[in-house]
Amino acid sequence: MAADTTPPGRITIIDPTPAAIAAFLNPRPVHALPGIGPATATLLTHHGLHTIGALADTPLLTLQRILGKTTGREIADRARGHDPRPVTPGAAPASRTARHDFPHDELDPGQHRRALLALAEQLGADLRHTHDAAGTLTLDIRYADRSHTTRTRTLPEATNHSAALTQTAYRIYDHLALQRARVRTITLRASGLRPAADAHQQLLLDASDDKARQLEKAADTARARFGPDAVFPASLAPSP
Repeated sequence: MAADTTPPGRITIIDPTPAAIAAFLNPRPVHALPGIGPATATLLTHHGLHTIGALADTPLLTLQRILGKTTGREIADRARGHDPRPVTPGAAPASRTARHDFPHDELDPGQHRRALLALAEQLGADLRHTHDAAGTLTLDIRYADRSHTTRTRTLPEATNHSAALTQTAYRIYDHLALQRARVRTITLRASGLRPAADAHQQLLLDASDDKARQLEKAADTARARFGPDAVFPASLAPSP
């Protein structure tokens, strides 16, 4: 969970004390907790449980009535920072996620697309850093009323190219037709990961595509040396 909230090239450290763990977990939405998918998150929010802290404060029997005996106990334990599953060093992640929380209800489609660009850039840089390529891309949009929409699209080819991830994210977003939606959170998830060396790239007679990939490689080198904010698309630059 800490890795999901950490930009590429940076480190998040959580003190292994109950107070520090609770401070990290409690304000986060229920869908951020491992083991809670979209359907379970919707069920929990329907019962007024919107944050992990609310889950931790809910009696076990209440959660078991909502989720079932086994799942209720697992979710209750994880909400309190207890997870007995062993850590497997070097295990490949099933997916990588980038998330943007707007500070207010955002109606501007331009700001939605700006967030999508930033998320795709983050995912692309992260995937290239770990030498992975994504086969599918999932867009999850949460609204002011706490409802959400999730759409998944299979990429034409497994890739870690930011431009390809961005264009796919834009296509999913455009298909949703959210011109007047009051958006609070946009989450982009790359899944179907495989080693980038095993991914096949379609050969294009397009010099601009080769140039874009070369520029991307140079930008990654600069970020590795000077930090994740060393290079970014001009459209993400702060307004003067």
